[in-house]
Amino acid sequence: MHQIVKKFFATGFSFGLIAPIFAILIVSAGTVSASGSDCSVPLDAGFDSDFAEVVEVEDNSRGWWGGSSVNTDLSPLRDDLYVEIDLARNYAQALRLELVTGYSYTFCVEFNSDPDNPPTDDPKGDVYLFDSANWGRYQDEFVMASEGWETPEEVMDMIPVEWRDMVVFLPFRDTHAYEDKRSTSFSTALDNDNKAFISWFGDNSDAEYFIALDNWNNSRPNDASAVDGDMIVQVWIEVEDRITLPKFTAYIIVGLLPLSCVIVPILIHSRYHANGTEESQEKQELVPLLEQ
Repeated sequence: MHQIVKKFFATGFSFGLIAPIFAILIVSAGTVSASGSDCSVPLDAGFDSDFAEVVEVEDNSRGWWGGSSVNTDLSPLRDDLYVEIDLARNYAQALRLELVTGYSYTFCVEFNSDPDNPPTDDPKGDVYLFDSANWGRYQDEFVMASEGWETPEEVMDMIPVEWRDMVVFLPFRDTHAYEDKRSTSFSTALDNDNKAFISWFGDNSDAEYFIALDNWNNSRPNDASAVDGDMIVQVWIEVEDRITLPKFTAYIIVGLLPLSCVIVPILIHSRYHANGTEESQEKQELVPLLEQ
């Protein structure tokens, strides 16, 4: 019975250590494959104003501490979406969304010439995914550039790198910037519902994200220059259920690895000493008395 309990404990311990690692590998593999796929959303998927809103870059009406003062409360995006947006020269627009956990979002964007005022060059632009705070910084930069108050490159070089995010805009997770593209696709998923900022005057709105469509020359060095015409931008958003691991998985991995450094030596030590105390089951043979 003692041996059965020890084997059961060893099997459970090994499974508890390995299972979360395999689960993380499976989920990670699914996320990577999704990021390389194109959208399969049909054109008749349509646009629902309850789940998305087209906003202007000049609509810079924000509340305290960078929070959006837009009164329209969107519903969480859980269905596919398609929209066409008119993008003028030296301008930008964005698609306001409420992304939530438990879903994987694949975005496909394509720039096309507007037949009423087509550009002479290839229709190319920039696509950024912003949280609400960085969308506000992006709006501020557009307004300053429109009024001739662009930040000189010499001034930017004087600002330490770790402080520049207080001055310039940054894409979501510092990666979702797709510049000088005719078409592009990318995927993302949220791990939590944390906001980009904390309001000191209450928390009465959900976290918002913005797909910015850029047709002007912003401060980023690799962005596309403004084309000499207007464009029509097609945006597809494909929403898929995402396999998420429970939060206690991280505690299991973090806890089991150091705990194994303590339990495994104890088991080996106890097993080593148990072998020396086991009673032998062999029958002893007596040496016969030799008679002279």
